[in-house]
Amino acid sequence: ELIREAGKEPGERAAAVVGRLVAHLVTLRQMSLAVAGMLQAGENPNLEAAVVKDVGTTFEQEIPEVVHALTGVEPTLASGTDLQQTLGYLVQRAPSFSLRGGTREILRGIIARGLGLR
Repeated sequence: ELIREAGKEPGERAAAVVGRLVAHLVTLRQMSLAVAGMLQAGENPNLEAAVVKDVGTTFEQEIPEVVHALTGVEPTLASGTDLQQTLGYLVQRAPSFSLRGGTREILRGIIARGLGLR
């Protein structure tokens, strides 16, 4: 919806924001595939999986804020444009993203142990 809102000729700021989001998404996908490959090879990717989960959760939670800041569109659940309704859904659900697979504190504890910091 953000890309549709930006249009075929987005401004410099919109292009930079969308480009950054796409770059982060592609990187997260590659990181996730690396974890899947480790699992398939019989390895134990606890540290790597925790890093991907933590970075991915941060990414998921920042999307509604970034979209709102870029477009100025107000989120709604009742009626409105597709972007408003999608944004409304994401704003409502974003806090739960950090609960799936463990809270940030738990994930960061796993990361610290994996790096030998605990």
